Amino acid sequence: QAGVMGIKGLMGFLNDHAPRGVKETKMEAMTGRTLAIDASMSIYQFLAAVRQGADHSNLSNSAGEVTSHIQGFLNRTIRMLECGIKPIYVFDGKPPALKQETLAARAHKKSEAEGELHAALEGGDDDEIRKAATRTIRATPEMNA
Repeated sequence: QAGVMGIKGLMGFLNDHAPRGVKETKMEAMTGRTLAIDASMSIYQFLAAVRQGADHSNLSNSAGEVTSHIQGFLNRTIRMLECGIKPIYVFDGKPPALKQETLAARAHKKSEAEGELHAALEGGDDDEIRKAATRTIRATPEMNA
């Protein structure tokens, strides 16, 4: 399934074996707690969500470096602190060798999406531009530093 990240089959397993183990809750219900947050997943969320202009490009600084993730982290952190939540962002280490095949497949899909984005930009289809731009998201090592 496109766009799915994380441990394959985990949600199905949890739904089957611990159906009450996962629930959605409002942020305000977490007041007074410390929460560990997957920083890498957050980076991808922010790169997908924080976009601008007709080409749905990421925010960037004067040197052309993408900054959408920084804006996203800032907004989310402020919101959590306002709700009395202490966020702790956890960054992934080096991926295990077992994951290399998955990473190669993702890189191939991103490469295909870049071609689709180019075609969508030429065609001027705003919806297709947005979809293709989202599929080309790449988090750099600097973003995870």
